[in-house]
Amino acid sequence: MSKSGSTRGATAKIVVLIASAIFAAAVVWVASFLNIIPSGFSPSILYDAILVVAGFFLINILSSLSLKALLPRTGNRAYTAANLLKFSGYIILAIAALAAFGISPEVAIAGGTFSGLILGLGAQPVLGNFFAGVVLITTGVVKAGDEIRLVSGSLPYQPATGAGYKFFSPDYINVGYRGRVVEVGLLFSTMTTDTGLELKIPNQIVINSAIMGYTPEHSSERQLQVRYEFKVDYDPDLVLDQVKNALADLKYVGKIIINEQSNQEYYIVLVEFEVPIGEDWAILKSEILRRLVKTHRAFRSGIQSTTRD
Repeated sequence: MSKSGSTRGATAKIVVLIASAIFAAAVVWVASFLNIIPSGFSPSILYDAILVVAGFFLINILSSLSLKALLPRTGNRAYTAANLLKFSGYIILAIAALAAFGISPEVAIAGGTFSGLILGLGAQPVLGNFFAGVVLITTGVVKAGDEIRLVSGSLPYQPATGAGYKFFSPDYINVGYRGRVVEVGLLFSTMTTDTGLELKIPNQIVINSAIMGYTPEHSSERQLQVRYEFKVDYDPDLVLDQVKNALADLKYVGKIIINEQSNQEYYIVLVEFEVPIGEDWAILKSEILRRLVKTHRAFRSGIQSTTRD
């Protein structure tokens, strides 16, 4: 939708909201004029309630409008700005509602202690998510646009199983959900996973999780490695020389060593490489693997031809 279309849509919603508020106020006035409202019940309370409800919907409309206006220019940071606007609006609305109903903050706190305790116990999960959302938004621990992995026992995660050689390259498996944060809301945060699915996570789980960042602020390179098996029949010195020659022109390749022996028939050659943050490390890993396979095939062909001779 274009910017002008979004503005027209928001304007139409505001007009409908104002018309609805005026209609509700007119109904209250008619009811008051006809003495339908019970005695002792001031119509001004109903007028104030209408204003509070209208203000709530107005805040949501303005927040949505600001999101659509800022998104093309600021990207995912627009979600944070829209949530801050919504949160600030709710605070102002709450203060205005207390003033409209003639309740001072001190009276509200004193009178609501017991009832607040009861409601707080019942709404503890919701309040926990709300305050966690406030902390996330104000501190920026997790922001829209961050690529992260959430590691939490509250988010059940089962890594795919496979043969042992599938896990040669990493020293360990990072469990948890990985994806890009698209919104940090007041109750839930939304993340698109690396498989393209949307994951909505309660903020209390986010704030209690270990967060692994893939867009780090304090490091400029990612350190990765590739491991490849060679038969013990292949001379280790020749294998290392051939592998180093095969990878000599690759920019980010570092240490190349024999790392360990996987079993009685194979030893493992370890290739370490570093890639600057932001560059596609998978392309370099693919090229390293391609050259290792070709080197391996050359050794195997040489042994087979020697055997035939």
